[in-house]
Amino acid sequence: MDASQLAQVEALCETLYSGAPSTSEDGKPISRADAQARLLSLQSSAEYIPQCQYILDQSNSQYARLVASNSLTELITSYWNSFTVAQRIDIRNYVLGYLANRGPGLQDFVVVSLIKLVCRITKLGWFDDPTHRELADDVTKFLQATVDHCIL
Repeated sequence: MDASQLAQVEALCETLYSGAPSTSEDGKPISRADAQARLLSLQSSAEYIPQCQYILDQSNSQYARLVASNSLTELITSYWNSFTVAQRIDIRNYVLGYLANRGPGLQDFVVVSLIKLVCRITKLGWFDDPTHRELADDVTKFLQATVDHCIL
């Protein structure tokens, strides 16, 4: 994914959630239903996980972050068995790190979506590796940080 594709995703998200007009590459207007259908393609294959992470890391749009988080939750749920234990832990650590670094600056609806993702990963991975059972210890680190982290 590059900057132009990110801008396209952000425009589709704005159309989906706020009804803001958006146009396709050929200049035709895109409806909310079309925007939703295009964005749902992010949930079609585990190969889209890096794109979702790119959106989270690079986008300034809260709606794009929400779509990326929801897509990651769906992808993790649907393709859980295709990941190695190490990949599962990497994804978990990525989301926890993202919440630690950017959580206080995110809109509540994005934070809730990311927390649901952490909970889903923890639930699915509970018996895979002891790391998943250490969530309480990881969350305690949030309580020792800033007031905004405590609120998270």
